[in-house]
Amino acid sequence: MDKNITAMVFTFNEERRLPFVYENLKDFCEIIVFDGGSTDGTEEFCRKNNIKFILRPASTKVHSQENRQSEGMWPDILRFAYSHCPTEYVLHVFGAHFYPPALLKEYSRIASQNEKTAVYCDLVCWRYGGIVHQAFLRRVPSVCNFYKKSIMNFERTKIHDEMGILFDKKTMVRLKSNNRNSLHLFQDENYLSATNKNIKYSEIDARQRFNAGARHGVLQGILKAFWRFLYSYVRLGSFRFGSRGLVYAIINLQYDISIALMVWELSNDLGGTTPVKKNTEARAALLRQFGYRQLSDNE
Repeated sequence: MDKNITAMVFTFNEERRLPFVYENLKDFCEIIVFDGGSTDGTEEFCRKNNIKFILRPASTKVHSQENRQSEGMWPDILRFAYSHCPTEYVLHVFGAHFYPPALLKEYSRIASQNEKTAVYCDLVCWRYGGIVHQAFLRRVPSVCNFYKKSIMNFERTKIHDEMGILFDKKTMVRLKSNNRNSLHLFQDENYLSATNKNIKYSEIDARQRFNAGARHGVLQGILKAFWRFLYSYVRLGSFRFGSRGLVYAIINLQYDISIALMVWELSNDLGGTTPVKKNTEARAALLRQFGYRQLSDNE
């Protein structure tokens, strides 16, 4: 067992998937579960297997509707987790993750040398029991779940980059891209569950992009979403995996279209309760036009 690494496992009702994570990592390093208030058997599983279980700060905290960041991975949650990790090197783990032995071996080697601050690997996504995402032609390691906790920059934290790490070739390393050196992500989603999740996260994503200066019209945003679909369908290799790869790519397209439409709304001050306000004003004007009585604000 590697004494230089701690696996931070973030859970919420992960009784079903936690045993897979435990089997994957139990002989690799110390596992600490940071739980968001599970009501299933997550805590009981940890107790039976002598896994350190820590209740983390509430993941539903919202700083403001306009400025909230990625739900469940607030900077204060990460700071809390780091404060309970005894090692400088940490492995950032979710219930959907699987780390091949070759990848774990690379982590141990790098931690023992204590020179590199972070390791980038490739990503392989699974859905419907098969691979749906595996970079095609040129595989560039772009996922970083293993790093020194001292390099975190919470100001860069975004919904799809919770750790806010920027690659530095002088202090970080990209592993050779192959399935043995890749993080395997198991997305236990069907169309409905994926769509419901996308609705929640696309709102956060759109607001982050808008706050960062993104502005565009409807057509421009939709064209960008379709271009991203065509590019990723080939670049991420989804076209090689038949109908399940196509469905995966289409669901991602829907996500990008949702973001495009919400950024357009924000760009034109049409988000939030503005549609209700504008429709109320339009209906009142229509009533006046046809000679109906005026309604008070309380009606």
